[in-house]
Amino acid sequence: MFLMWIVPLVLVGLIVYSVSGNNLVNALKPVASRTCHKCGQAAQNDWKNCPHCGQTL
Repeated sequence: MFLMWIVPLVLVGLIVYSVSGNNLVNALKPVASRTCHKCGQAAQNDWKNCPHCGQTL
C-alpha cells in the first residue's frame, strides 16, 4: 500500500525537478524587489550592502 503512493510522488518530484532546470534552490527563493545601482544584481529589502560588489544600498 505504501509503495502504491510513494512511486507516483517520486515520479512527480522528478518531473518538477527536471522542468525547473535542476535549480530548485533558486526557484524557492523569494524574489528580490530591488537591485544594486552599481552592479545591477538582485538585492533583498533588508540588506544594507550588496553582497556582490559591496556597494551601500
